[in-house]
Amino acid sequence: MLRGKQIIESDVSEADHRILESRDFPLECGVVLPRARLAWHDSGGDGAPVLTCTAFAQTPADLGWLRAAGGPLDPARRRVISTEMLGNGRSSSPSNTAAPFAGPDFPPVTIRDNVALQAHLLDELGVERVASVVGASMGGQQALQWAVSHPGRMASAVAIVASARATLHAQLFLQSLETALTSDPAFAGGRYVEPPRRGLERMSETWAPWATSPEFFSGEHHQAFEDTSAADLEGFLAKWRTRYLDRDANDLISQLRCWRAHDLGTTPGCGGSLAAAAARAAMPVLFLPSRTDAYFAAADVRADAALFPDARVEVIDSVAGHAAGFGRMASDREAVARALEDFLAPRAPSRNVS
Repeated sequence: MLRGKQIIESDVSEADHRILESRDFPLECGVVLPRARLAWHDSGGDGAPVLTCTAFAQTPADLGWLRAAGGPLDPARRRVISTEMLGNGRSSSPSNTAAPFAGPDFPPVTIRDNVALQAHLLDELGVERVASVVGASMGGQQALQWAVSHPGRMASAVAIVASARATLHAQLFLQSLETALTSDPAFAGGRYVEPPRRGLERMSETWAPWATSPEFFSGEHHQAFEDTSAADLEGFLAKWRTRYLDRDANDLISQLRCWRAHDLGTTPGCGGSLAAAAARAAMPVLFLPSRTDAYFAAADVRADAALFPDARVEVIDSVAGHAAGFGRMASDREAVARALEDFLAPRAPSRNVS
């Protein structure tokens, strides 16, 4: 039972987010955080809101294109409550938590810890039920965990480029990212004085071929990513290497480990069975995998979706790999927005349509 919960406003200059502060918050690992902070934003409006969850190292701004005028999450049409994942630097993270849980001493957190904190936010806001929970990548993992942990509080769930667990293949990939980051001597076991810049660059460089696809690198697609567009491939990679230079290394590791450990089947009461967990999701669930995703592979997503009572799978036909779920190419934005718009519209129940 949480005690001492209160909602306080933060500096509106920081993307106009607020902070839910929950005292004595129990984590799955057994540690109790004296003050757990959840960064969030509410667009306001009437009706059941859509709850969105962030991905690795992201804020709600990274799904801002879905909230554009006329888009499926346009606040003029739907109330949207946006939450930020633990470890992202604004919610409770190694970089903003006091001793004895500061820096590398920050306890391990799980996707279920995130969902539990988000559920308390809805309690504080007086929201009993949401129209949908939507997220991409780790945000999608949170949406699926919501469907299993709180099926009575939501009408639907949307998992964009996400699956129900981190496969062994994905775990190895995520470990390689952590290894690249910590290989910088400046990392100093997480007790760095200056940011381990070389390690952050190595992690980004290691990630580049995984986040996209072989098809992406076989053509001129490096010009199509609007945030890293460049005249040639080396220019693209030079921009890509800087992706996490403004992030705290311990924060990134906290999120990588959270991602690597996730498995819906380990939800309490499910006995380690993914099928038993998925069976709890008594609502329509939309899976939007990318055809070329290297670590949330479309085949794995289809296999997961087959375990859910009411699932729809629509594959994003993109060369952008995992990045397709974040709308860095105009065609991907159109595909995701169209699928989400159609799914959120009133519809008859489907049964594992793919």
